[in-house]
Amino acid sequence: MKKRVSPADAGAVMLRPRWVRVLLWCCLLLTAAAIFVFSSQEGELSGELSEAVVRFIVGVVEEGQGSGTDPLQPGVYSFVCKLVRKTAHFLEFAALGFFLRMLAGAYGLRRATRLCWLAGTLYACTDELHQLFVAGRAGMWQDVLLDAGGVLAGITFAYALLVAVGRVRSRLAARHGKPRECAAED
Repeated sequence: MKKRVSPADAGAVMLRPRWVRVLLWCCLLLTAAAIFVFSSQEGELSGELSEAVVRFIVGVVEEGQGSGTDPLQPGVYSFVCKLVRKTAHFLEFAALGFFLRMLAGAYGLRRATRLCWLAGTLYACTDELHQLFVAGRAGMWQDVLLDAGGVLAGITFAYALLVAVGRVRSRLAARHGKPRECAAED
């Protein structure tokens, strides 16, 4: 009797070619390096980058509202700056979590969610520790929590993608009468 394999497992098996593993390793290492570089920026430079993003957002909003709109009030501007910074934290660690989970799938690790989350969260801890030694920056435990949430979001997205790919592959194999690659004997 053949053992049925879940769609997530089918997606994980799909990612075994060497070139995919190399690509995922490159993406993971580039993401980790980008996080390190952004964390290495002194507080003033990091703040200027965030403000540039905020000015771009404000420009797009003002353009959409037409000319003659009032610039953001200082309190709102400060809030938007903080929102941009925290969103950047979340998204960069979401990318890290995504690549961690996809890489685990590439090696056929079917139940690697906790391991991926732990690895991403430990990297978040080292990132905040690193920021303690950068001028104008501060390591904050709240950022570790935010980063851990980003890692989990990235892992969740990767898992959903693996499940979707596994289901599509299963349906295509059934439609074309091909045996499932993931079927195993008991």
